[in-house]
Order: sequence, then structure tokens, then C-alpha cells
Amino acid sequence: MKNCLRKIIVVLICLLPLSMAAQTVKESKGESNKGAVSARVQRQAAKEKWKKQRREDRAQKKAIKEHDKRLQTKKTRKQMREERKKSDKLRANKREPFLIRLFKYKH
Repeated sequence: MKNCLRKIIVVLICLLPLSMAAQTVKESKGESNKGAVSARVQRQAAKEKWKKQRREDRAQKKAIKEHDKRLQTKKTRKQMREERKKSDKLRANKREPFLIRLFKYKH
């Protein structure tokens, strides 16, 4: 009895992949070609949508930045420019000029 049950289980395990293969449907060349074209068209449409969204986001960020700049006074904008130049120099690991370091306030 055990031997017969084992043989049935082995046969079922061997036939299982065949039943799975029978369920797949093969497409003709025309149908697979249409799928590839439509997939390409969908990718292009998604890419265009992404580009449009990115342009809008960049334009919005730029508008916000310009608005923030216009809120500052002329003196403040000048000071911000000087600070930006100074920070760029420091990030480039450059020291301040000798005379500035010589007469700089030392606490």
C-alpha cells in the first residue's frame, strides 16, 4: 500500500510541470509585436508626462526663489551675495586674504 502511494505521489509531482505548461497561451507574431509597440508608446507617454511635470516643478521652484529674493531689500541682497562668495571660497578651502586676516577682529 505504501509503495503504491509513493508511486502515485511521484507521478503527480512529475506531471505537475506539464499541467502548468499547458495553461500558458502562445501569442502569434502580430499580437506580440502590437504589445511591444504599445509598451513603447506607453513608455514614451510616461516619459513626456514626467518631463512636463519636471518642467512645471522647476518653474515653480524658480518662481518661489525669485519671489523670496524680491522680498529682500537691496542692502540685504548685497550682503547675501557677499556671504555667498565668502562661503564659496571657504568651501574651496581657500583662506581669506592676508590683510583681512591681519585686521580681523579677534575675540
